[in-house]
Parts: sequence; structure tokens; C-alpha cells
Amino acid sequence: MQEANERGSQLKSVTLFSRVYGKKRKHLLDAVKSEVTSMIDELDVRLARFGTDKRGHLSLSFDGQDSEFAINYLVKKYGKSIGIGNVKEDTILPGSFLEVGKVGYGFYVDIAAISAKRVDVLIPLHRIRDQLSIRKPLRTIAKALVFVDDLPIDVKITSVDTRANKIEGELAQTTIIRFEEWMQDDHERLLVFGANQDMIEIALRKSRHLEDIYEFEELGKFEYSLRCKRSTRASGIVAAIGPKLRGIPMHLFIPKEIEAKLNV
Repeated sequence: MQEANERGSQLKSVTLFSRVYGKKRKHLLDAVKSEVTSMIDELDVRLARFGTDKRGHLSLSFDGQDSEFAINYLVKKYGKSIGIGNVKEDTILPGSFLEVGKVGYGFYVDIAAISAKRVDVLIPLHRIRDQLSIRKPLRTIAKALVFVDDLPIDVKITSVDTRANKIEGELAQTTIIRFEEWMQDDHERLLVFGANQDMIEIALRKSRHLEDIYEFEELGKFEYSLRCKRSTRASGIVAAIGPKLRGIPMHLFIPKEIEAKLNV
């Protein structure tokens, strides 16, 4: 996207897929801006605008000969928004759940689609039930499987109506496989959203629990799954780092408890 700056030259703009949100929003924005400033330091490019759209998706404008290079770098790292006209059936797109449980007929997924009006992908409840072979109400499924706001998933587009601004989809196979693998794993997980890895590691180090994490899994740029060691309870990690990451959403993914909830 191009727009003119005060001097009449063309600005090149981009809205990225990754979102900044939550209590640490300013901290995350400052970290990304610092990274961008450092990246373009020796390029023929100026950062003309830096911020987010209403949803929190990173939005930037550049001018200078190297603008395209800077934008391509950021798109590769943070993903890119997509015009609704480019959303096609059978394509698989990254997204994240939003407003989970607000309606009972399905799950809405933010895919950073650009349109005159807000548009998200609807995954109807019946489709989720068929895919997961779970005949439960939406809120029961969401609570059991930890389908929560801001959880990154991949979604397969099943229908697009550009005139009505409606998109429907289903869970992509990659996402289903991820949940199956998590369910079969004997490690508990702690999901942390709205933070970067440095913030999480500092909190773990200060509470002396860094060694209790077997693996950091990056679900999105600011969404992580902490795979605990077999001897470590995820609830214990929450108790330890929660006060140090106050206001940051954390969710427990404990396979045994999930299985019990689904079998009730």
C-alpha cells in the first residue's frame, strides 16, 4: 500500500499479521520499534509511521529506496495481513481465536483480513464437533481444550462471500495434529500470551524456574507454550511467575485434566 508523505513522495505501508495487546502492549511495541530502528539504521529508508490498527496488528510506513526491503523483512518475520479479495477457498491461513464463548454457534478467528468492515473467519460449531468427534456445547469444548482468546491456530477456508463480508472455515490439519500431540504428551504446558520470550525467561530466571521448562514452543510472535519437565507442575510455574508477569494471560494445558473434562 502506498500513500504520499508531506514532501509528496510515496510512502510504502504495511499491516502485519502479528498483534500486540494486553498489559505489556507498550513494552512489546517499544521492543519491536527498537528492532525496526536498528534494522534500517544503515539502509536508505526512514520509518515514517509506527503503530497498530484497531485490532493491534502492527502497522508501519516507510519512505526511501530501501522501503521494499524493510517491508519484506518484517513480513517474513511477523507475517502479513490479507485483503478479503485474496482469501480463497481451500487455502490455509494463520489466525488466532477471539471473543471465545461470546456466541454459542461457533468460533471466530482473526486472520488479519483487510476489508471496509471488520471480517473474521467463522468456524461453525458443527464443523468443530465433526473434526474433533466431540459432541459437547461450544463453551464446554473451549474450556476443556483451552480454546482461548489469542491462541494461534491455522484455519482452512471453506467458503468466502466478499459481498456479505463473510468467511467460514475449519481447523487446519496442522492445528488438529498439534492438539493431538499435546494430548498424548505426558508433559504439562503453560500457555503465555501477550509477551515475548525475553520477558518470560526473565520471570522464570528471577523465580528460579527456568530449569523447569523443557522447551519453549513459539506459537506466535508473542504467544508461547512452555513445555514443563515431567516432574514439574504447570500450576506451580504460574504461581511462581504470575506476580512477575502481572496481567499477562496464562492458561494451563494438562492432558489428564482435559481428558477428564471431555469424558464427563
